[in-house]
Amino acid sequence: MKLRILPALVAGIMTATFFLSSCLGNDYEEIEYPSTSSITSFSIGTLHQTFYVESSKGEDSVYTDTISYADVVFTIDQINRKIYNKDSLPKDVDVTKALASIAADYPVVYYEKNGKDTIWTETDSIDFSKPVIFKVMTYSSVLNDFKAGYPYEVHVNVHKLNPDSLVWKHFGNKKFANSTVFAKQKAVYANEYIYVFGETEDGKAKVNKASVLRGGMADWEEIDLPTGVNIYSATAFNDEICFVANGELYTLGSQVTKIGNAEGLTNLISVNNGTLLAYKGNENKVVAIDSEGNELSEDYSSLFVDGYDLNGRLSALSMPSSHNNDLWRTIVMTNNKGTSDADSTAVVFSYISGDREWVKFQANNPTTCPNMGNISMIKYDGKVYAFGENFDDFYSSKDNGLNWSKETDYMVFPIEYKNGIDKLITYRGNGSYSAVVEDNGNKGSFIWFIWEDGSATRAVLNRLMPKE
Repeated sequence: MKLRILPALVAGIMTATFFLSSCLGNDYEEIEYPSTSSITSFSIGTLHQTFYVESSKGEDSVYTDTISYADVVFTIDQINRKIYNKDSLPKDVDVTKALASIAADYPVVYYEKNGKDTIWTETDSIDFSKPVIFKVMTYSSVLNDFKAGYPYEVHVNVHKLNPDSLVWKHFGNKKFANSTVFAKQKAVYANEYIYVFGETEDGKAKVNKASVLRGGMADWEEIDLPTGVNIYSATAFNDEICFVANGELYTLGSQVTKIGNAEGLTNLISVNNGTLLAYKGNENKVVAIDSEGNELSEDYSSLFVDGYDLNGRLSALSMPSSHNNDLWRTIVMTNNKGTSDADSTAVVFSYISGDREWVKFQANNPTTCPNMGNISMIKYDGKVYAFGENFDDFYSSKDNGLNWSKETDYMVFPIEYKNGIDKLITYRGNGSYSAVVEDNGNKGSFIWFIWEDGSATRAVLNRLMPKE
């Protein structure tokens, strides 16, 4: 049993008496509440909870189980006589038939049931879907009688929405500046802005940027780019947006600026342990670039997997190794262009900073991520997810991209029009899209889907909503 009691002035207040006065004409009635009438601890026991799962046959299944919530902390506000749990119980918990455990100054406790005071026992099944009033009875030696203390109001808080379910919102009126439509695009997030590098049907490269904060989105602003840009190279590095144009490295600030001495670059991959991994297509080699934009020595370079390249659209993530924070792993996912129907899975590559060697995970295994059109990979809520342009399912990996499984619980796409949100394929149509994660701590963590015309749809887990 856990207990938290608000400390301020409790001791002094509890040694005093509580008074409630009412004036009727010239009559004056004083009601004195005894000081030894406090609830000192409160908890609840085992509750019924409903679970929604997918059966082994792929069918939706619902079952109810009993779960102990005895460790849930209830705050006792002795000043305002309120008892409540700050951390709400899960949405599908039934609190209409709950057993309570109570300790008080005196072992006689009443609660209101159907408008009447009822003696409480530990075996009473109480409906906590609404606040319940409790009173502690105590013996007054002065009155030679029992008297009820000042009442407590008990609230058992339950989430109205599942904390692990996605909440969606569509921004249909947010169009790229100058009515630009991108035939290809890549979105990058940095410093509360989303930058979308895109290419129009006539081959012109542009950037649109918009401020995003706490789930909102401002209007798009357009920025011109130099010729020779690989739009898929856009990468956030050291709080700046970097990209490749004509084999060289540029940053996008108040103006476009060339930095460093690197040459022959064709794409940027990811940020690995403070260095920027870049690709040289002519050499099929990955090199490391420092914060000044300079290429590091050959000791930091590595040949890519023979027969494959990283010139075009790809998704990449880097993260510290689970067993050694000095080692960083980068995983890259691309579409499997394949030559037969057997090529049914995406192509995933892995690189560890200490080994400086790229490895291609074996394809066409049952647990390999399925091949999906314009596949994307993101990291959200500490997990790695992949999905395709039809937005049928999220697939997740717990072992850095080696094995994947379809999400069936809460990380799911809308399957029909509901609450103002349609299936995402409706917004994409036959156009381009890009996806990016806005991870902004207490200001919220969101997944953004940007469509060809700049309209956007975002998703957020309930528990990752803004808290400030």
